[in-house]
Amino acid sequence: MRQVEKHLNKMAKNHFLKKITESFFGRMSYMIFSLVFTLICARLYGPELFGEFTFAFTLMQVLMVIATLGFNNGVIYSIPKDGSKYISLSLFMNALASIALMLIVSFFLEDSTILLALPLIWLLSMEQIFFGIYKSEEKIKQYYSINGLYHMVLRIGLLVFFYFLIGKDILSILLSVVLAYIFSNMLYIKRFLHLIKEVNYNSIYVRYSITLILASIMATLLNRTDILMLQWLRDSRSVGIYQVTVQVTNLLSSLLLIFNTVFAPEISRLFHSNRLEEMKDLYIKATRILALVSFSATLLIIVSSNFLLMIFGEEFQSGQGALILRSLGYFINLSVGGVWLMLSMTGAPRFQMYTNIFAFLLNVILNIVLIPPLGLLGAAIATMVTMAIANIIGYYIVSRRFNIKVFKYF
Repeated sequence: MRQVEKHLNKMAKNHFLKKITESFFGRMSYMIFSLVFTLICARLYGPELFGEFTFAFTLMQVLMVIATLGFNNGVIYSIPKDGSKYISLSLFMNALASIALMLIVSFFLEDSTILLALPLIWLLSMEQIFFGIYKSEEKIKQYYSINGLYHMVLRIGLLVFFYFLIGKDILSILLSVVLAYIFSNMLYIKRFLHLIKEVNYNSIYVRYSITLILASIMATLLNRTDILMLQWLRDSRSVGIYQVTVQVTNLLSSLLLIFNTVFAPEISRLFHSNRLEEMKDLYIKATRILALVSFSATLLIIVSSNFLLMIFGEEFQSGQGALILRSLGYFINLSVGGVWLMLSMTGAPRFQMYTNIFAFLLNVILNIVLIPPLGLLGAAIATMVTMAIANIIGYYIVSRRFNIKVFKYF
């Protein structure tokens, strides 16, 4: 019997590593093409237009979190128990929320760039729900073949095409992005059309998913406050330069996203099958590996920071200090692993909500204080400090709740 258990555990670990590998190559494909898109956009359109697009896209990313209504994580939590029962409900409520948000924003704002970007609220949020389904079905490779390859190749191709067709205009950038997201979502719908049936309403499922909204909004704002505050307190040029540092440090954040892509459904599965010791062991070992990998990656980015920014153009080199500080913040983030998924996938998402509210308020205060005198550097300091505090709090909660010690002394 013990031999059978050992064999099953070995198979499970090999399966987890396989999915991590698939997630790694898929996410890296997306990140490489995303950097190519940023490079071409920065070179062709300049930091000011690129900054204008970045601000509009960032705003859509924040609003799309509301439009998901938490169902992107809700489907991961429910599919191991209920199968595809609530997928149609998730997509239907997402569509209603997206349309409502687009109407509200168009009523209050008259900025032409933001109005043109409004369809991204629905497109981005719908993609996140489909991503949750892909993760639950362990079809990560298939998701990234669309998101990390077809979508990005089309986006880059359209960016260049519209540059020559329309010219150096924000419309060229927005059209390339919107059309690429329409294409990728059509592929997701085709893939899961057989699961989209009647709408089965369940108040417990809806309440659980909606509980995650505030936490997700706060997490998104925590990552995007610096961009929004730079636009408010500085200008589009500063946003464009800062966004390049964001893109480079996203190489680090992608390591955690790669890990969490596989980690979330695995934690949910182990938790629902009451295999808590395996769940804790998985978190400990995976987090130790993630800390070592992130240390090496952070050191590489810091050492080559000036060269990396020079690739995008000389004007972007002024973001070197911001790049280094953001890298250090992400290193702390990665070193504690998927702490918030450990909580949300085990039925306790409220901890993330409370922590992110505190971290968001702290981030806003620091940005207001630091951006006027320090510019990009001030935004980066605010992000690094709040990111470090929030994740250390998360690690402390997980350590106490599950009696876990990942590292020797803490």
